[in-house]
Amino acid sequence: MVAYVRFQASELPRTVGVNTSGGRRRSDGRAGHLCHGPYLTLTPGHYAAGFYLRRDPGEYEGDIEIEAAAGRGQRSLGRRIVPVHALFSSLPGLLHVDFSVDVVERGCEIRLLVPARCAIEVSEAVLFRTDIAERGAA
Repeated sequence: MVAYVRFQASELPRTVGVNTSGGRRRSDGRAGHLCHGPYLTLTPGHYAAGFYLRRDPGEYEGDIEIEAAAGRGQRSLGRRIVPVHALFSSLPGLLHVDFSVDVVERGCEIRLLVPARCAIEVSEAVLFRTDIAERGAA
């Protein structure tokens, strides 16, 4: 059972972006998935998954999308869209999506889709159960 996992951005697959020091990854001006993976098996429960992100100072248009998916991207479990200008520029903040799994799901991933012509840095991806404390209190 997955209770909490954390990955440096540079450990995850990508279609755009470049790896930098400290395990971080920066967008490279192209639209695409800055991070995706890690393709885990999740048991039924409630989860939160997301990325620690920051943007470079400046005015940026467009939206980023965070999606949790199963079956190696075949089924969406949850999705969140946020304007790039809403990200912190001074330090990384956690941007996440909440979702539930009703049956055992394999090949689960979180994906970060970025627009073109923006400057975003991702340091880590996290996925954790949000209902463990609820179960322990019952």
